[in-house]
Amino acid sequence: MRILHLTDTHLYGDPSARHYDRIDPTAALHGVLARLADLRDIDLVVHTGDASEDGTAQSYRLLHEILDPFAAALGAPLAVVMGNHDVSAVYGEQIAPGEHLAESQDRVLPLPGGGRAVVLDSSVPGAGYGHLDASQLSWLRDVLSVPAEAGTVLAIHHPPLVGATALLRGLDLDGLDELAAVLEGSDVRIVLSGHYHHEMTGAIAGIPVHVAPGITNVVDPLSGGSHEQALALSGASVIELGEGAPRVFSAVFPNAGDTAEDAELPVYRFSSEQVQRILEAAGR
Repeated sequence: MRILHLTDTHLYGDPSARHYDRIDPTAALHGVLARLADLRDIDLVVHTGDASEDGTAQSYRLLHEILDPFAAALGAPLAVVMGNHDVSAVYGEQIAPGEHLAESQDRVLPLPGGGRAVVLDSSVPGAGYGHLDASQLSWLRDVLSVPAEAGTVLAIHHPPLVGATALLRGLDLDGLDELAAVLEGSDVRIVLSGHYHHEMTGAIAGIPVHVAPGITNVVDPLSGGSHEQALALSGASVIELGEGAPRVFSAVFPNAGDTAEDAELPVYRFSSEQVQRILEAAGR
């Protein structure tokens, strides 16, 4: 199985809106898809959340106007995850209700060949961190109690890992031990996530976790020093599931939506004081 992993498009309903007053997120998405135009043999397209920046019906319709024909041309189903900037209830009203709760985007997507994708909604209304409540974990346990013939791909916006920076750690997924207990011994072959905006790998309950680079920007977890910064780049990943460990390939490109047209100028550069204010506003 080959999976195209996209994440963090941060689309707006208003086509004139810019992310951080600079990035045109629609152009950024189109630019990535243009880079991927020659991809073949993709069995699943996954978007792991923060599909929208403003949570509007228009932004979700725009997302599907762009991604539905792209996935269809690949002959692959599309799975969309909700992130902390998304509004799950609006997505449920405009696109499709969730399977566990109508207003929460938890669902199972059967895949050709006997596999399945399980989408978990880790968003918390009004907050930036991630959480799975007891009823979601119970639903997931019930789903995983019957293994799929070709295994399961789990997609969740907030990675079940510990973030690389103070800002990301403050916006992490809580309850990792509880989730690990549900995943232990299951048929989940890989967990796909977004949220961090930079590539990262890890594991939960012995299961590989892959975080794809963002489309609207790519976070720099290494060279910010006491600051936290993101660059005017866009990325995507392809995951191959076969015998043995997953094979993951990621690429990062110049951001096609950068209105400043300056790859050396960070999209944002936050001081530690700014990070603390962001965390307080985001529920931590």
